[in-house]
Amino acid sequence: MNQPARDGEFHRADPAYRRSMRALLVACIVVGAALLVVLNVWLNRLYSTLAHVDLVSYQVWMNRLLAGMCLLLGVGMAVFGLCLQGQARQSRAERRWPPSSMKTSADVRIRYLTSTDAFLRQLQAAAWALWFLAVALIGWAGWLLFAP
Repeated sequence: MNQPARDGEFHRADPAYRRSMRALLVACIVVGAALLVVLNVWLNRLYSTLAHVDLVSYQVWMNRLLAGMCLLLGVGMAVFGLCLQGQARQSRAERRWPPSSMKTSADVRIRYLTSTDAFLRQLQAAAWALWFLAVALIGWAGWLLFAP
């Protein structure tokens, strides 16, 4: 169902949103690099003291650390899945992608009707996949915390 009047219609970018997303990306890169340096130092220190540590308490501590990371990633995945589901719901109501209230960092061609429906099914499948992975990670975290 082509609508010739709508060909070439664009959802315009928000320059302030673009700047904030770039700043967030730079901050994530800097924090990630700092965490990698800290991890390297911690692993080197751990390797040097491993011979003097009770391995059972070390394993319990590592299981708790891994469980915390799984919980953090699982909650993040669940929240991202909720965001995808909300965008799909809003797009379905407007019958266009991206929704009119969505901020974008670049100009995006607007999709209407049938093209939008196929894309929204993909968004919802991605949201379900994220929820499934989140449940699996949270379950694994529970197993790590309460395993003997």
